[in-house]
Amino acid sequence: MEKQLTKSLDENLRILKKILDPNEAVLFRPFCNRKDPRRRFCLIYIDGMANSRIAAENVLAPLMEKDLPRSGNLAQLLKDSFIETSETKITEDLDSLLIELFTGNGILLVDGDSQGLAVGIRNWTLRSISEPEGEKVLQGPREGFTEGLVLNLAMLRRRIWNPDLKFRFMKIGKQTNCRVCMVYLEGIANPDIIAKMERKLKEIDIDAVLDTNYIAELIRGNPLSPFKTTGATERPDVAAAKILEGRIVLMVDGSPVALTAPFLFLEYFQTNDDYYSWFYFGSIGRILRILGFLITTCLPAFYLSLVTFHQELLPTRFLLNLSSARSGLPFPTLFEMILLILAFELIREGGSRIPSGFGQTLSIVGGLVLGQASVEAQLVSIPVVIIIAFTGITGLIVPALKGPVIFIRIIWLLLSAVFGIFGCFIGIITLLIHLSSLDSFGIPYTAVLAKTMKQKSQDTLIRSPWNRMIFRPEKIAPKNRRRQRRP
Repeated sequence: MEKQLTKSLDENLRILKKILDPNEAVLFRPFCNRKDPRRRFCLIYIDGMANSRIAAENVLAPLMEKDLPRSGNLAQLLKDSFIETSETKITEDLDSLLIELFTGNGILLVDGDSQGLAVGIRNWTLRSISEPEGEKVLQGPREGFTEGLVLNLAMLRRRIWNPDLKFRFMKIGKQTNCRVCMVYLEGIANPDIIAKMERKLKEIDIDAVLDTNYIAELIRGNPLSPFKTTGATERPDVAAAKILEGRIVLMVDGSPVALTAPFLFLEYFQTNDDYYSWFYFGSIGRILRILGFLITTCLPAFYLSLVTFHQELLPTRFLLNLSSARSGLPFPTLFEMILLILAFELIREGGSRIPSGFGQTLSIVGGLVLGQASVEAQLVSIPVVIIIAFTGITGLIVPALKGPVIFIRIIWLLLSAVFGIFGCFIGIITLLIHLSSLDSFGIPYTAVLAKTMKQKSQDTLIRSPWNRMIFRPEKIAPKNRRRQRRP
């Protein structure tokens, strides 16, 4: 394929039509200057991605109606004095022009000139700004990112009026050439983390990037771990808060999800409402989320170990009631619990894939009917239904840990079925060792758990008052510890 344009307009059009054929969405608009018909042009753009009104008013009209110079670098003169769009580039490289065409801009070819112009006439239809469904708050901003990269970056800039806010662009994907932007605050973000992020992005070798989760999977340091090492958010206020703490935000054109790095384990339990409500309520909510994680992972295994191996630890009346409830049941407790866990997850997954109104109905009615029918059919015992139901509810408190929780819950059940309560302790110790072995861009995954000083524990297990949260995380922003207030 030819890589350069020629001076013949007809030859350039022949080359482009050969490359783009068949593609009825690509429009070719040949025209000439009315005062000098020998001056021939052709504007090429994709229907639906370019704004035809801007093209007509700012490109076609000036070149058709005005007197054009007869000598000199015509492409440069057109860019400087005639074309009235905010973005115009000159290039002889055909691939560069095609990339501009596929991103919504127009291509202007001039007869007698081997240079083409990429004119900014893109006009993509985007979803309106709305609050993300998965990150709703009781109080606070209602804005969420959209699929437009430029609009998303503008929402970040509107929150951080600082010239040190830097945007680094690059293209990833050999076939899609997707635009990716790395956002950080210079002087606050750790230069080593910036360099590591940039290196990992440049090492990505993939045909297509259609969402930020493609990149999240490719840049994570521990691909076999169920715990993610990059955060994700659809809220501009959360992304801005992460940037102010010294983190990097990664945004992908076409995706409303922003990645944040480094990401630490305790960030699973931090939400917007912690910072938009009084610190007492924020701290209580965070402690409840941590307790919910512990209950949803430990409770089934702990119950199984007690009723299977350590009945002497149970009160006599409870043991008698349990024996009565289990009389006539055909399956062991382990099978009952795994069966109900899988049933609960299937109902929850099915409810999340259908419209919200039907999903809630399916989850509630399906759970009630299935549980009641299982008990009446003597397939499972009532205590097991209660344990699994409570476990499932507490698991919904931290939805971001949905995947790891399912994995941990099943593994711990199997350990408890073999080793009893010692299996629970083996599972807990193994989990702590695994979490301690993880890192996110060189930052220990459990770094904040090692802090003992009151000043350094200001935003970990509890949310301290604003007048005490005056330092950024030491590991993330070592050169700029002074903290700007989080919104």
